[in-house]
Amino acid sequence: MDNHLADETLLGLIARKNPQALETLYERHAQVTHNLIARIVRDTAIADELLQETFWQVWQKAGEFSGRGAAAAWLYRIARNKSLDELRRRKSRPQTAPAGSAADEATLWAALPANQPAVEQIAGQHLEQQRLLQALIQLPTDQRRCLELAYFEGLTQQQIADCTQVPLGTVKTRLRLGLEKLERIFHTLN
Repeated sequence: MDNHLADETLLGLIARKNPQALETLYERHAQVTHNLIARIVRDTAIADELLQETFWQVWQKAGEFSGRGAAAAWLYRIARNKSLDELRRRKSRPQTAPAGSAADEATLWAALPANQPAVEQIAGQHLEQQRLLQALIQLPTDQRRCLELAYFEGLTQQQIADCTQVPLGTVKTRLRLGLEKLERIFHTLN
């Protein structure tokens, strides 16, 4: 399979049940898709399963891709929806731990690694996260979105361009300007 085929072309081939096209699309997008899923569900094993389910749905529904927008954005939307469905499923059927004795709780606490971060460290990290979120909110929406896709979802600049449907040069400019503004805003919050 030609690795230079556009994602949209690959989806057309997948709709005609071409397994090599699915393999090429998988190789191209599996890592970013897995990162996106893992970021949402916060469980690597579940992310592995949802990644497979996502590409299975691509195999089944490739013919439904409308061609409006980037194929990568369609793929990432499927992954995101599967992840959110998993979170809703978990919430509707919460796993409850059986009530244990005080001795059981003491055993659990004793089993925690000694190198766990101190409460002060955790509080400091939380404060830094809050400051970063305050700074991000002050950015123009297009710059903030590019930064979120790059740094929180792990997308490459080309993938961001595909996802947002803007030229690669525009993405690079938005990232650069966003980082510069973020740095200035972040320092004023100190």
